[in-house]
Amino acid sequence: MKLYAQQGYGTGDEPNKILKGLEAGYIHGAIISPKDYRLCRVTNLLGVMSDQFPTADRLFDPQFYASLITQDPNARMGRLQDGEYPYFAQRRRGQLESEAQIVQDLRRCLEFQKDLNVSAVIAPNILIRRSLNSIEAVIAKNFVRNAREIWNEIGDGRRLLVTIAVDAEALQDKDELMEFLADLTILEERPDGFYLLVASPTSLIRPELIDFRTLAGWMLMNHALSLNGFEVVNGFSDVLTPFLAAAGGSAGATGWWSNLKVFSMDRFNPASGGGRRPVWRYLSKALLNSIRYDELQSVRDYQPAVLNDLPTDAFYNPENGSEPTSQVNEVLQTWNAVSSFAGVDDQPDLEDCRQWIAGAKELYGNINTSVVRLMERSNDAHLDSLEDGLQLFAQLAELDA
Repeated sequence: MKLYAQQGYGTGDEPNKILKGLEAGYIHGAIISPKDYRLCRVTNLLGVMSDQFPTADRLFDPQFYASLITQDPNARMGRLQDGEYPYFAQRRRGQLESEAQIVQDLRRCLEFQKDLNVSAVIAPNILIRRSLNSIEAVIAKNFVRNAREIWNEIGDGRRLLVTIAVDAEALQDKDELMEFLADLTILEERPDGFYLLVASPTSLIRPELIDFRTLAGWMLMNHALSLNGFEVVNGFSDVLTPFLAAAGGSAGATGWWSNLKVFSMDRFNPASGGGRRPVWRYLSKALLNSIRYDELQSVRDYQPAVLNDLPTDAFYNPENGSEPTSQVNEVLQTWNAVSSFAGVDDQPDLEDCRQWIAGAKELYGNINTSVVRLMERSNDAHLDSLEDGLQLFAQLAELDA
């Protein structure tokens, strides 16, 4: 199981979060966001990664799925509209119903990435909203069908991944999902794999809390595609990464802000108002959840099982109230925790997932019988959804329940 940094705003220079994660061995590569990074910084970071960490995967998310909302003058496109990324342009859905337009956009995007120091290229796509039986799904499949032929013509042998971006709700209809997967697995001109994104309504809602059918569908996509020989890189997967790996996924990714842990178009949509500074959190493997640093301080002495017993626990010193000293330390702790569920050459299985959930329920039960009360975001609401999603996935994939 590989884990990548989901890069975005706040990467930093000294220290650079991604380089620190690679140096520590907690991540195995990065997925770069052009929205948040000037091209000169992109090329510099890719170059440093290539020189210092040559085995790390270097990927570039073209973020073409945001092109359909650029007509809103208040949309937050960041660097994508600065002219540094010439493949990116405003699009209407009607334009993309033309296969000729799709071919043109694919070619421009892949030609741009050909000149980047990436280890594999990611072909663009749009977001499929609400239904996999829709004109948007037809457009998305046309991006997939045309990508290999174009890359064979202009490419240089590097691996080709194609973006599949799907709304969480669209994964909940099993019949539509099965038909969509069947279309992907019988492609004549096959990419090497897919960059899979599942869109939540907002980055403030963890994906495991949306609907257990979404998790089951996400896992089924990993299972079906991997069985058919495709590499599956899951973007914005955070603590769900080991569950997706158990279903056959090749890699997951997460970052340091909530909008780098959860994929949502609200990252591009007009701002809805000011926000508060995030509170430092600690990702507990035993809880399958992150809790506030002050909650960690309250429970760590009488429930030490909340601690991961990993090197980055040292960043949460009880003498300092368990408060980490920087965002760098917080994200290193997250990466350390997620990547430790399995080694880079190891895949967890469904029984591992069941044991994680059972252990988390037991630990939450112990905490809930005490005088300490965890806040809503830190409580055990996610566990039933994880359990139900895992069970439904096993049924859909016809695996032992």
